[in-house]
Amino acid sequence: MDFSGNVGEWQRNVSEGKAGKHRRMTVIEALNIQSGQSIIDVGCGGGHLLKELGMCVGGKGHISGLDNSRQQLENAKAYCSEYDYIEFIEGSATDIPCDAETFDALAAIQTYEYIEAVDPALKEARRVLKLGCPIAIVSILWDHCRFYGADEALNQTIFDAFKAHCFHQMLPMELSHLLPDSGFGSITRQNLSYIETTLHAGMAGFYLSKLMALFATTQGVSDTDAELWLSQLQKADDDGRFGFVNFPVLTMATAI
Repeated sequence: MDFSGNVGEWQRNVSEGKAGKHRRMTVIEALNIQSGQSIIDVGCGGGHLLKELGMCVGGKGHISGLDNSRQQLENAKAYCSEYDYIEFIEGSATDIPCDAETFDALAAIQTYEYIEAVDPALKEARRVLKLGCPIAIVSILWDHCRFYGADEALNQTIFDAFKAHCFHQMLPMELSHLLPDSGFGSITRQNLSYIETTLHAGMAGFYLSKLMALFATTQGVSDTDAELWLSQLQKADDDGRFGFVNFPVLTMATAI
């Protein structure tokens, strides 16, 4: 995906908004991060979690950010420029260029759902984690991510097109067997779902609707229909009928 221009800006705005901050703070709390630890963020994107992890571990710790997008890594480097103990690794979650049992914790926010061969990626996560250390995975139940207020048929057309954007629409449900098969135990889940009833630049749904409409046009939806869908959501907001529901799930497990 091209993270320049509007797409990169929209994603940054989602990360910097209330929902994005809440997810990261929940992950940090769940990992029980201590000063001096070594932590990897798999699929680090623009670096928002990296910076916060860096603040937690301090100068005696070490943070690694892994991403397969050079563009995103450059964004992350700029965002985290004041932390010299954060390193940036261009690579794949299925082949992490680090030694076995390197890290005290691993975080992956909306990463594994975009990896077709997720099994080897989870096994690779287990390889680089120390025994007894935690993994935190945030993934979305995309079947339950919905906008309300647009024409029902057009709304469904947009959502049907959007299903092609990732390989695992319901990854939190798959992790129940994938994690034990990959060397993890003590699996727990935390519901991070939220509802928005306004459509403005302070809300995640504002930017996600734009991303969904743009992606839908790559899947055969016309520009006219995509723009109509966005205008219908805006009209619903004007009339007090708008709604957006998202269903992220935090899955925690321990390397065994």
